[in-house]
Amino acid sequence: DFAPLAAALKDKARAVFLIGIDAPKIAADLAAAGITGEFCADLPEAVRRAYAAARSGDAVLLSPACASLDMFRGYAHRSEVFAAAVAAL
Repeated sequence: DFAPLAAALKDKARAVFLIGIDAPKIAADLAAAGITGEFCADLPEAVRRAYAAARSGDAVLLSPACASLDMFRGYAHRSEVFAAAVAAL
């Protein structure tokens, strides 16, 4: 149940970029709260799209909502991929 996440994002998030096997479940709960989640093929794509959507003064947050073992070996690998994607901008 990702409804609590949707409630927390409702008035704060400009955009939400989703990856991984649970992305459709998250998107469904976001949609129920009136938030559009945009699907990305992988984390580097999500970082690029978040960067493009951000405005001056915005923060881009990597916020894992659940396990991501379908895409990464673990949290350290996920953070390495995120750091590399940011460095590539």
